[in-house]
Amino acid sequence: MIPLLPPLVEFMDPTSLCHYSGTSKTLRKEVRDTKAWALLARAQLPRKPRDAASEALSHVKSHVRRRLLADALSQDAPPPPAFRPNRIEEFTFFVRFEEGGRKIWEGDLKAQPGPYTWFDLGPVWNAIRRAESWPGMEDLVTNHWTDFDNYLMTVKITVVAIRHEDDAMVSLGQFTFDGESIDIDMYETEALCFFEPRTALFSSARFNLRLLATLVMALDAEGHGSVNALRLKVTHYSELVVRWPEPDGFVDICTKSQLEYLLSYLAGTHHLARAPALATIESWHGKRLFERIEELRIP
Repeated sequence: MIPLLPPLVEFMDPTSLCHYSGTSKTLRKEVRDTKAWALLARAQLPRKPRDAASEALSHVKSHVRRRLLADALSQDAPPPPAFRPNRIEEFTFFVRFEEGGRKIWEGDLKAQPGPYTWFDLGPVWNAIRRAESWPGMEDLVTNHWTDFDNYLMTVKITVVAIRHEDDAMVSLGQFTFDGESIDIDMYETEALCFFEPRTALFSSARFNLRLLATLVMALDAEGHGSVNALRLKVTHYSELVVRWPEPDGFVDICTKSQLEYLLSYLAGTHHLARAPALATIESWHGKRLFERIEELRIP
């Protein structure tokens, strides 16, 4: 189905619009809702000829605009606009949980204050439990992680960041459990389940930055579990340190301010500010990279 766009009506004639509206009930309703016949009638009216006064005024305005442009070009070049990174509070995060291809929950979340980027999933988990829409996860967190690896591999987490000022969206990726990354504390009261992205969030010739998602689960003394939080962190990898004991090339974990800077850059900025911002991102891990190489150097 091709929707009837109002700007296209003026290019139709009465016969074609009549045939269009008679094709189906849906299209007839579309013609009525867009007021296509009124638009077509206005388009068929003869255009008013422009008098000499209008032509003269248009000519004067054209000269004024070209003079203003020439004046702007003759001035000293202004300094390039500075890149101002947004704070994490200036973004909304759209999050979706899936299990085996079935959508469990999706909605907007706000990052919580603190030195790390994390989201409170307490209200979300309570709503899920009331709806009984995620029995697999409820069974997992209340049975002390029986066969957790096979189950978590069916779970997917998708995250999209939306900047408030211009609704610019950044696809942060879809995250899956790799079957190994889980950390349960010695008291069995909290478990961290690590989900990896399919692709890097940022890549350069020397390194890439990957966003990792962590589900924070809790267990009480009675064995009743809950999904408490979702954490996001950016990790830096480089082929220069791909060796034992870091076969994946792990270098470091980025700070929250670096995540804010990267999100702001990916969401878009003035074209004159992109090069300096990119240079800043490229220089983040220069020193840390060589420190990491020294740490892993085998005597």
